[in-house]
Amino acid sequence: MSRYRGPASLISSDGDEIEVYVDLRAKQREWSGTATIDDFDAAGPPDRTLRLPDGREGQVTLGGSETWSDVITLVGEGPPPFA
Repeated sequence: MSRYRGPASLISSDGDEIEVYVDLRAKQREWSGTATIDDFDAAGPPDRTLRLPDGREGQVTLGGSETWSDVITLVGEGPPPFA
C-alpha cells in the first residue's frame, strides 16, 4: 500500500486552482483519501485534477463532506500520482 500526506492542488476544468492538504492511500489499482480545504466552493463538476508539488497529476472525483467540515473525500481514477 502506498500513501501520500502533504500539500497538493485541486484544479477544476476551467483552470481554477485551490491549495489543499491531502491524505491519500493506494491499494492495488484503487486510490482514494481526503482533502482539507479552507473556504471551498464545490460548485461545478466534481471531477478535478490533483497536482502534487513535484508536478505529478491524477484525476479525482470529489465526494461528500460532513456538515461544517473542511474535509472532503476524494476518489482517484487511473494510476495514483504518488505511487
